[in-house]
Amino acid sequence: MPSRILFLDFDGTITSEETLEAAMRICLPREMILDGLNRIRAGEWTLKDAVTFAFDSIPSSRLPEIMEYVRNVPVREGLGDLLDRMRELGIPTVVISGGLKPYVEEKLAPYRDRILDVYSLDVDATGPFIKLTSPCEGETDLIDKPKIMEKYDFDLAICVGDGLTDIDMAMSSQIVFARGILAEELAKRGAPFTLWEDFGDIIWRY
Repeated sequence: MPSRILFLDFDGTITSEETLEAAMRICLPREMILDGLNRIRAGEWTLKDAVTFAFDSIPSSRLPEIMEYVRNVPVREGLGDLLDRMRELGIPTVVISGGLKPYVEEKLAPYRDRILDVYSLDVDATGPFIKLTSPCEGETDLIDKPKIMEKYDFDLAICVGDGLTDIDMAMSSQIVFARGILAEELAKRGAPFTLWEDFGDIIWRY
């Protein structure tokens, strides 16, 4: 049997909502967020530009508030069962997140023994404003998901995601489970995927 690996998004996939976007909504004026979105749509900024600018504007003193918010965001139903099933099948799971390491690691702590690796954004809150650094930065995203995928030796990649930042990961995978914006974008491209709502939709296929 070909060697298989599961690449799993975090924001909006493991969590029931996009926690990185929520952190920006909590800490930044609505006008600033709208301006960033408009710049992205106009092609003036990449997603990396927008996220970097946003967090450069968030005082480090707000990090505890962000952490508390994410603590109250539910994990999507069936995560533990999915990880158990992957372990039974000998399929390693790698989480690749554009979220902040402090809350990603805290949220995943109960499941960490069933996850091979976790990639997320390092946070420096020692200065007046939050600074983000990436373990694998791309040209347009702070986390280059396909580049991280290349670190692993496998014959078949399984991808589970929901957002725009998962498109390149999905296009680099042989089996794709998509929902939300990711599903919409893949449908536009005519790329194959399976629609999912909770992790049970994935488990029963294995």
